[in-house]
Amino acid sequence: MRRPGRGLGIAALVMLTAGLLMAGGGALAPRLLYRAVSYSASAMEPTYAKGDLLLFRKDPAEVRRGDVVLVTVGPMDGGEGPGGPVVERVVAVGGDTIAYEPGASRLTLGGRPLDEPYVKDGAPTAGSAGPFSVSVPQGRVFLLGDNRGNSADSRYRMRTTPGGTAPVAHVLGVALSDEETRRTAVLFGSLIIVGLLALLAFAVLGVLWLVARRRRPAVQGPVWGATTVEPAGPRHP
Repeated sequence: MRRPGRGLGIAALVMLTAGLLMAGGGALAPRLLYRAVSYSASAMEPTYAKGDLLLFRKDPAEVRRGDVVLVTVGPMDGGEGPGGPVVERVVAVGGDTIAYEPGASRLTLGGRPLDEPYVKDGAPTAGSAGPFSVSVPQGRVFLLGDNRGNSADSRYRMRTTPGGTAPVAHVLGVALSDEETRRTAVLFGSLIIVGLLALLAFAVLGVLWLVARRRRPAVQGPVWGATTVEPAGPRHP
């Protein structure tokens, strides 16, 4: 005999499982895959301003030119350290040669002028202390801030690290674009909302299941007007 409310019980378990997976995944996955950083410097203006919340993809498979990265760097030439990971832009990667000549309006990459539309005030050579030419070793990156006039970047680490570069292994994450950040927030936010709705459905179905389980089958009473037949017994003379 089929138990009362069996279908409701199965549906409730399905909603519970789905709700926990979606809500839990939506809440935990961003912590596992991304690193959120509140930006507190000015070296990346105008791309990022103080107080901006940046989202970095952890353990990137590849670091490319133009990527904004969260990276651990070595001390500056004066000996002082950055005091923690910094946010800078990858301008050159292993095998590239990045150079600057006094009086030039742009840096060169592989001997060709480098187009950098993201730099502040359109001044990619601002703040450069002197000429340099760096052949970036394999597995390392050359880093600059977008606010060149106020950025303690690879130009100021050339005596303490090879050409001022940083190992790719020290890159903690690559920044998502504004559009990627919005899509990521919508995706995981939607998972959490749908998961919570599934858990609400589980609660409702669970109550209905309990009600169905406690409900007793109705007992059919006598039908009025029906003839009652007494059971036959032994006859006595």
